[in-house]
Amino acid sequence: MAHTDKETLSIIWCDNGLTDGKFTEGLVYTIIHAPSVGVPVNNAIRVQGNQIARQRQGAIEMWEKVGTDWALWVDSDIVLTQEMLKTLWQTADKAFCPVVSGVYFVSKQMEGSLMSPMPCIFNETDDKYKIQYLHPLPHNQVVKVDNAGMGLVLMHKSVIKALNEKFPDDFWFGENSERGDKFIGEDIAFFRKVKASGIPVHAHTGVIAKHMKRFSFDEGYYRLYWSAVEAAERNKRESAKEQQA
Repeated sequence: MAHTDKETLSIIWCDNGLTDGKFTEGLVYTIIHAPSVGVPVNNAIRVQGNQIARQRQGAIEMWEKVGTDWALWVDSDIVLTQEMLKTLWQTADKAFCPVVSGVYFVSKQMEGSLMSPMPCIFNETDDKYKIQYLHPLPHNQVVKVDNAGMGLVLMHKSVIKALNEKFPDDFWFGENSERGDKFIGEDIAFFRKVKASGIPVHAHTGVIAKHMKRFSFDEGYYRLYWSAVEAAERNKRESAKEQQA
């Protein structure tokens, strides 16, 4: 569904005072070039601090006061582009698709030398402390999901209204944990409340952002990288032979 000329958009991010240069570049270029892809950017909201759950809660309360129709949430280590914004904007619909996430990759081995990338979109399991990654990732599709990371999410203001009605006095990004591995992060806690409020959540698997994280160039990475290059070149040669045959 096409957006009207009167619909307004805020871009929201939280940071600890230090941001990646690629994030800043992407944010600035996207805001500058957003009109060229038909997307209005009317406001920017930044919340600085070191407690991400509190920052996110503060950000959504600031958005409510600002009053724009839509908000694009971007984490300060995500590289945004105007093409991503355009696709999310064209996918979103206040009635049928009020929340649409892009995709970036995360890993539980954040300091490992060879991290295992998984999409940041999830579905629930029978265990409230365990979520299921949407993996393998469908190619360039709009899919319904239970949860997502807040790193790249376009959201309509109706979400705030629904949460105020269902959870009027709650801390919407409240984490929940017990001993051991029993932990529910702020993003999952938030999206569970969104779902309980009757708001559907979708993801566009064609909107894939760079996620800037530390990475070790070690022997494992070296061997994996060049094995992949060799396999790609071999497939290319074999495909060329088949075309000549």
